[in-house]
Amino acid sequence: MKKTVKFSVERTTQAEVEISIEVPEEFLDEDGEVCDDEGLRDWADENHNWTDQELIFEEITDTSVIEVLNAY
Repeated sequence: MKKTVKFSVERTTQAEVEISIEVPEEFLDEDGEVCDDEGLRDWADENHNWTDQELIFEEITDTSVIEVLNAY
């Protein structure tokens, strides 16, 4: 039997952002080059001042059903 089903989904995306920011000195070597990618990544993740920037690339990597809301 054919039914109309309404459900909520969750999408996981991967995106790229390119911005100019002041990188804390703790992540730079004596030549001013980034020497701690992991630390800089964690710092950027905690300092969300970049989240409203325009994405230069975005790809949906996964879509899954969370909950069936209605079926009739």
